[in-house]
Amino acid sequence: MRISVCISTFHRHEGLEAVLQSVKALDFPGETPELSIVVVNNDPDDAVPESICSARSGDFPGGITYLTEHRRGLSFPRNRALDHAVANCDFIAFIDDDSIARPGWLAELLKVQATTDADVVTGPVVPNYEVAPEPWLVDGGFFAPQVFPTGQVMKHAFTNNVIIKSEFLQRTGLRFDPNRALTGGEDTHFFKRVHRAGATIVWAADSIVEDLVIESRMSADWLVRRQRREGMSTGSTDRELADSVLVVPVILAKSVVWIGRGSIRYLVGLIKGRAYRVRGRMWIAWGVGLGLGVFGRTYAEYLEER
Repeated sequence: MRISVCISTFHRHEGLEAVLQSVKALDFPGETPELSIVVVNNDPDDAVPESICSARSGDFPGGITYLTEHRRGLSFPRNRALDHAVANCDFIAFIDDDSIARPGWLAELLKVQATTDADVVTGPVVPNYEVAPEPWLVDGGFFAPQVFPTGQVMKHAFTNNVIIKSEFLQRTGLRFDPNRALTGGEDTHFFKRVHRAGATIVWAADSIVEDLVIESRMSADWLVRRQRREGMSTGSTDRELADSVLVVPVILAKSVVWIGRGSIRYLVGLIKGRAYRVRGRMWIAWGVGLGLGVFGRTYAEYLEER
């Protein structure tokens, strides 16, 4: 069995080293698959990732293929990786350059795939805090992973913890939307299209990836901004992919409900504490984002980073 593990990287040298080391340390209780790595550097002028890949290439049976992609954003390097890997393996796995795979990560994804014959298998991402989080951040579960039983059929997946049948991608030709390269939400849009194309997506509860939560993201303002952006992405995606002309009023109704719920939650938080208030602000931001997104408004969250 041949598996290509695809990693898009941008100015995270220590992160790239760490994720490659974690993939090297993967444990396979049965037959070990033939692993190859595809690293796509989204800044061709940065030579460090290439040197890291050259030093690590011998760690993997299939070596490391190092590619560059000058077009900035999340979609382009992922598509570059797909275009290279899809004809050369049985499964494509994605993991981020700020993530660390636990030893059983890939074996568990493969086990669940073999049991269910799913086209896509995804799993939980747990936080790895850069600094000790404040109590309200933990109490509110703002970075807590989603929880589902193994085998749960899903309508979405995550590009920092997923495997996809290469045959499915070859047959459908699906790729990440270039128009969402800097706004984020390209993974939600991609996997919703994957689901609409007939793919079975299932959950692997014990396939765990740790995701670095940097200090600058451990704030209420960042959480609210992220929730607003995700609402905008969801609103625009749901409108684009909808089968019904009623999608706009339905999304707007949801927007109003979330703003109302968030307002109530915030007021309760005046008594219950900061975690309640932050969650209320996030719900309001989600509702506002839905309303903006359904009319095509976007926020280029990754413009400054890229």
